Amino acid sequence: MNVHDVVAGVGHWVATRATHTKILLSLAVTVFLIELAFRRFAPKSNAYKKWTHAFEAIGSVWTAVILSFIYIVSVGPVTLFMRLTGRDLLDRALHGENSAWKSHEPNPLGPQAAARHQF
Repeated sequence: MNVHDVVAGVGHWVATRATHTKILLSLAVTVFLIELAFRRFAPKSNAYKKWTHAFEAIGSVWTAVILSFIYIVSVGPVTLFMRLTGRDLLDRALHGENSAWKSHEPNPLGPQAAARHQF
């Protein structure tokens, strides 16, 4: 397999994609090449600082969107299930007591051994 075969294979792969995929791929390659050119030829230029700032702003927005989606998809169903089943994994109910303090069993090994082996 030589370089010509690889380039022909990639060209065939791109040619068989849908138009919107070709446009997005072209945009991604263009952004990548501009980034490489800035890093190579003008790493301290004002244009590169603006370029970087713009993509950091885009990244912060997308980070918020993606994390919100993950939170809604993961925490939402668990919360709904817990409320429907009436379970409280934190045991937050006071059960008629004035305090939420839960007494515990003393360690059978004694306080010194308990201090050495806490976990």
